[in-house]
Amino acid sequence: MSKPLPIEVRFLKRYARRLHQAGTPAHQMESMLTAIAEQLGYGCAVWSSPTASFISVHRLDDEDELDPIPMQLIRTPPGQINLGFTSDLYELGEDLFEGRIGVEDAFSRLKSEDVNDGLPRWLRALSWGLCSAGIAVLLGASWLGVGVAGGIGTLLGAVFLGIGERANVGGLEALAALLATLVVNALQHVLPGLDAATVIMSALIVIVPGLSLTIAVTELSTNHLSSGAARLAGAVAVIFMLALGVLLGTVITGFLGWTPATNVAEATLPHPPDWFIVPAILWSSLGFAMVFSVRPRQFAIAMVAAIASYALSRYAVSIGGLEFGVLVTALLVAMGSNACARWLNVPASLMRVPGIILLVPGSLGYRAATGAMLGQGTGVEDAFMLMVVVATGLVGGLLIGSTLVPPRRYL
Repeated sequence: MSKPLPIEVRFLKRYARRLHQAGTPAHQMESMLTAIAEQLGYGCAVWSSPTASFISVHRLDDEDELDPIPMQLIRTPPGQINLGFTSDLYELGEDLFEGRIGVEDAFSRLKSEDVNDGLPRWLRALSWGLCSAGIAVLLGASWLGVGVAGGIGTLLGAVFLGIGERANVGGLEALAALLATLVVNALQHVLPGLDAATVIMSALIVIVPGLSLTIAVTELSTNHLSSGAARLAGAVAVIFMLALGVLLGTVITGFLGWTPATNVAEATLPHPPDWFIVPAILWSSLGFAMVFSVRPRQFAIAMVAAIASYALSRYAVSIGGLEFGVLVTALLVAMGSNACARWLNVPASLMRVPGIILLVPGSLGYRAATGAMLGQGTGVEDAFMLMVVVATGLVGGLLIGSTLVPPRRYL
């Protein structure tokens, strides 16, 4: 009869599962688990991927492994970024590190931790619409395009929250892109001047895996090759699923004869004034804070990070171009996030993720994939190469910034 696992090992296993559910990257997950294990008197080796983790644990005073502990396998679906839950796990780890609670209390508290952010589902769906409408403003859409993008984004948020949380439904991204394309092309058929491409991409912006691409390249850069390669493959698959949905929607609307009412270049629709970017950034940052499940008490922290990052990027791009702007902004975001995390005693990801969300190259990958699917050869290679350059600059800035100003903890 096998012996029950020590409570320290049970805690580490559950903590690893919770980190996975919060969407923690492999390099941060391994570092955090190793540090906690040493605090509890154990050595720990972690192998992590987006869908599973292996944990090998041994007592530090049992170098000869006379009392071996079985390796633990944790199988979970890919976790979505959940900054509120990450903050809760950070606070629990801090209490354990500082000796404010013992492992028994930590284990009991961990079992009661709630992944949900407490926001009603309708508000979480609305956050998708806020993000889509804000991005439409930044991309230069008309008032009509902003409203359409926000409406479709809210609809897609309701669909994903209603279906995606109940089951791991494959192909949901393609269906979302198909729905968005059908709606936008149908409206373009009766409303002259609607920029379909901009509105569709804005409506899909929450689904576009730009952050996953960035995390994947970061994991590859930190030698977590299995996790990075798997996450990169997953992100590329999502991009092509979105492109497939756009292709199907375009083919269907063409078959139905839903062509633009007039030439887009000849039609003029009123556009938001330049100053409207300011409120758009405000509500976009609020929307992304809710999308990433930030706790309401920490909304201000996430929003300030997103707004400051956008302002820095605009200034840096105006000085040295896109690649330079992304690199410098990512560098400053990493340094600022780690410094503020030390001061506020919160996880650095609470500021780092909102700070880079408007910089991630997902839209470039989306444009390259949709251009290839629709046979628009011009600019596809340039968009793809620009995506690679931006992703490299973004990750390079984050890694250099974290080297110059290390985080207090690993989250």
